[in-house]
Amino acid sequence: MIAEAMDRVNPVYIPRNHQMEEALAAASAGDLEPFGRLLDVLARPFDERPGLEPYAVPAPPSFGSYRTFCGT
Repeated sequence: MIAEAMDRVNPVYIPRNHQMEEALAAASAGDLEPFGRLLDVLARPFDERPGLEPYAVPAPPSFGSYRTFCGT
């Protein structure tokens, strides 16, 4: 019962830094597919969907640490 309540308020998919960086880099190179895919995933963040497992896990250790700054 508690897990069900948490599932209603915690999204399955959130915009992870490594995925945002990938989409931005691809878009800068003229490829909007990763951005479109990310947009599709984040349009329904509470609905678990097959094939989107990579969007539900933290960044791989190889991504390293990441800092963001207010206003960026």
